[in-house]
Amino acid sequence: ALYASVIGERVTGFVLDGSGLADDVRKFRTSLAGRRRDAEALGVALHRRLIAPIAAELTGKRLMIVPHGVLHYIPFAALGDGKSALIDRYSLRTLPSASVARYLRKGSGQAPDRLLAFGNPDLGNAELDLPGAEREARALASSVPQSRLLVRREASRVAFRELAPGFRFIHVAAHGEFEEKTPLSSRLYFAKVGADDGELSAGDVYGVELDADLVTLSACETGLGEVMTGDEVVGLMRGFLYAGASSVVGSLWKVSDVSTTTLMLRFYENLKRMPKDDALREAQLAVRNVQPHPFYWAAFYLTGDGR
Repeated sequence: ALYASVIGERVTGFVLDGSGLADDVRKFRTSLAGRRRDAEALGVALHRRLIAPIAAELTGKRLMIVPHGVLHYIPFAALGDGKSALIDRYSLRTLPSASVARYLRKGSGQAPDRLLAFGNPDLGNAELDLPGAEREARALASSVPQSRLLVRREASRVAFRELAPGFRFIHVAAHGEFEEKTPLSSRLYFAKVGADDGELSAGDVYGVELDADLVTLSACETGLGEVMTGDEVVGLMRGFLYAGASSVVGSLWKVSDVSTTTLMLRFYENLKRMPKDDALREAQLAVRNVQPHPFYWAAFYLTGDGR
């Protein structure tokens, strides 16, 4: 059985249907990655199983989800009843586990004033270049006062370790990779400098000290982590929260270059006038209006503090 608790003015428990859930989640993600037409129907089926039984207890306009097990791999924003999706009703955020709340840093609530932006690190292979990521980083840096932009060879792990502790907003537009068997080896790829290989692993992140309101990982598969026993998930997202980031935005699958740039530019513009969870929701809705398939807009999610 699958158990759910809704915590609001009261705490209500539910027993949900957990049979074959892993297979259904896998089918949904495969459909999303392939941009198939049955993605909406599969999302409706998951909504019927996971959300519909508890919907009457969900109030307000904000929803925090603490998933367990395979639920960590679901883009909840894309789940719907066939008429509307969760993103139409709620500003969403997650926590990788309930225990994270013990050390979660509260954000300042201030608009971006200084941004450290990394874009398109030079990995020594032209086939791995991300010109869209570079355009994204340059555009974001130009839109936020007092930004520091590092692209190509300057976008190194050495620079990240040196500069990141001094910025409240950090944006990384680069390649990322999830290692299922060794999740602490999941990594972001920065440019090599001398003997430094440029790979910032999840294990490395746990050793960094940040004072950041937001770390945005505009890279592939940065929001994934191995589902451990109990409520723990090990991965880049949890690592950045532990390192001192109030909130982290990451992705659940390999994302489209063009739609990601559009979404991120809208997201940062929204941050000037609304909380982080609202800012991401509005940006996703804007992309959905142009490219309706969830592949293009539902990969990114916010974890940590929503304000």
